[in-house]
Amino acid sequence: MLRLLLHVVAVLLVCVPLSLVVTFVLLPLWSWLEASYKIESVGHSGPVEWCYVLVYGILNLLVFAALWYRWNAANRAKL
Repeated sequence: MLRLLLHVVAVLLVCVPLSLVVTFVLLPLWSWLEASYKIESVGHSGPVEWCYVLVYGILNLLVFAALWYRWNAANRAKL
């Protein structure tokens, strides 16, 4: 159980800087979104907060889904 908790904390911490980089890389997407749909997504110093939160959530979802799939595949191989 402790090992699982450490994995979860590690994923959450590693996704923080990764989400910052990905959010800035997606700046053209945020600008297009703001121009097309009038959703405030780019401020004077970069993407607004909800963009960071969205990317962070998606990255966590993808990483946890991959880990869950890997864990299930390893358990099926043991049977």
